Amino acid sequence: MAIALAYAGPQCPRCGIVLTADHLRNGIITCPICVRPFEATVFTPPERPRVAVAETHVVAGPVEANACANHARNAAVTSCARCGLFICSLCEMNVGTGSYCPSCFDRVRAEGTLAPVATRYRDWASIARLTAIVGLLFYIFWPFVGGLALFFAVKGMRQRKEQGRSRIGMAIVMLIAIGEIVGGIVIYGFMVWAFTRGIK
Repeated sequence: MAIALAYAGPQCPRCGIVLTADHLRNGIITCPICVRPFEATVFTPPERPRVAVAETHVVAGPVEANACANHARNAAVTSCARCGLFICSLCEMNVGTGSYCPSCFDRVRAEGTLAPVATRYRDWASIARLTAIVGLLFYIFWPFVGGLALFFAVKGMRQRKEQGRSRIGMAIVMLIAIGEIVGGIVIYGFMVWAFTRGIK
């Protein structure tokens, strides 16, 4: 692996010593160290005009958007529900009851006035479906599993109604649960009948 050295300026092509500005000129030059001649052409690039550029704020959003109070380069997406500061998506602490800036979120949390956020959700409809399907596999437990599935289906029906979702699936689960209960009772009745008949 070759190591690239930084350019230190014009050098003698024979010995590699860096030449000072007083030795540089067009034509034949004799190196002051190795005393060997070489031809050189001096290149003086034109000086670029220096232009003052005003500092601009690049905003991540529409041109008309307000800047975030904490991040001047980010566009505000909302304002704090407590203090009204404009905040960007990095600062936004949305907890379901509103968006807060980081400092207000800390204050509200420390005061204990923040409404508790639901961390668990029990989907009664899924539990009812699973119970009814598992119950179909174990016919000996049909009355018990069917009753349990019916209980979960009623809770799932209420939950779906509150959420405004379709309850057709829960009606089907209820029919399966009722079928399991009736079928289980019939199977138990047949078993009792067969047992009593076998004793005689």
